Amino acid sequence: MEKKTYRCVSRTKRSFETALATLSKTTPLPKITVKALCEEAQLSRNAFYFHYADIDALVEDIENNLTQEIAALLEEFKAIGFPECVTATVRRLPDLFIRHKDAAMMLLDSPHSKAFRNRINQMFSDFFFQYFSAFHKTTYREGYDYFYAFLSSGFYGILNRYLHDPEAMPRERFTALTYTLIKRLIIIDDPRLDISKLRIN
Repeated sequence: MEKKTYRCVSRTKRSFETALATLSKTTPLPKITVKALCEEAQLSRNAFYFHYADIDALVEDIENNLTQEIAALLEEFKAIGFPECVTATVRRLPDLFIRHKDAAMMLLDSPHSKAFRNRINQMFSDFFFQYFSAFHKTTYREGYDYFYAFLSSGFYGILNRYLHDPEAMPRERFTALTYTLIKRLIIIDDPRLDISKLRIN
């Protein structure tokens, strides 16, 4: 009985999440009403208020679900050394966002985008600094934070472009392109290489 109840709750929440993502394609999040959301989800207002206090609470729930999946990825990467853990992330993170395409676009294109991106960036920045500092033998966090800001801005830029027009490039090619671009940055930043002799083809 508990499993059946849990599945019912999960199905209801997914319906509201899907409805919100659908409405956000034509209506800014602050202008979406509970009435419109319930009509889109074909569920009652009572069902909505049983789970959420308001639309912002639903958005926060969607954010939490995505960040929990990202946290699960980081757990998998703990056993991988640097810089391999970075390239593994570059391969896996786009797939996660693509799986949740509508929700990701809603969050990245909304007033919530800055807070959402900052939250994710902080998770990855803290996680990778331990490897980065050991690999480069440095505790200079400020310099690393600038490097990471540069890296993440480029990543979100190409991810956002892809999510808006996924038909323009096969998913596998997009992942490979992202991997190649980030890997080249990592290689350039590898202290074991003589950058003056490095050629980019």
